[in-house]
Amino acid sequence: MLVPHEIAKIFQSQRDRLRNADEPHMMRPKNNRKPLKGVARRLYLDKLAKLNKAEALATSGLGLSRMKVPETPVEKEKDNEEVLKKKRNRSK
Repeated sequence: MLVPHEIAKIFQSQRDRLRNADEPHMMRPKNNRKPLKGVARRLYLDKLAKLNKAEALATSGLGLSRMKVPETPVEKEKDNEEVLKKKRNRSK
């Protein structure tokens, strides 16, 4: 009984964040707020910033320091190959 409710609550929270970021005119109180874009949107959706401070944080430069750079599969493969080479060299 509690688990389905908690799961529904998590997904509702994600839907609310997406709606707030994309359609701020639907929120109350009615503010003349523009939809979030770029780094500000990512910070808000990742719960690293509040809605009203996401844009300011993104433009200040601090927002970029909180962002994680996604690794590409090619980089991961290179890292894995380097680790394997080191292990082979140690075992010899």
